Amino acid sequence: MADLPETWCVPVIRADFRDDGVWEQLKDEIVSPTEEGFVAGVEFVEDRALIGLSETAIAAGYPRAYPRQHRHPVMFVVDTVTVSLPERPLLVINLNEGDETGPFRTLPRQVQAIESNLSIANMDFFEFARSAGPDGVFRGF
Repeated sequence: MADLPETWCVPVIRADFRDDGVWEQLKDEIVSPTEEGFVAGVEFVEDRALIGLSETAIAAGYPRAYPRQHRHPVMFVVDTVTVSLPERPLLVINLNEGDETGPFRTLPRQVQAIESNLSIANMDFFEFARSAGPDGVFRGF
């Protein structure tokens, strides 16, 4: 697996390169402020090493080593599922050491809330994961 990129902000990693237009739309949506004025502190990264990997393989490829090894508690991935589905649900991967909560998906407009709350330790990863719908997608509280 590729190393987690060194970023100043939470990474949003592109792992599907089939549609540049979708990538640009997602980036615009993620960096746009929410109605409440929240903005996502993210950096966009392209990683061709992830092309074709399943959700499970991508999540398993990154050790849960925050804060010891990773700078951020979470990462977002734009994968084949994201690009294929109309709602464009990003994969959300938990990087917290000692927290076994698995990945879930989120709508692009929820990245701001997740990133903001996890980065300041206002909420825990599991709170978002358990609030995902039956289809595994977090759409907000």
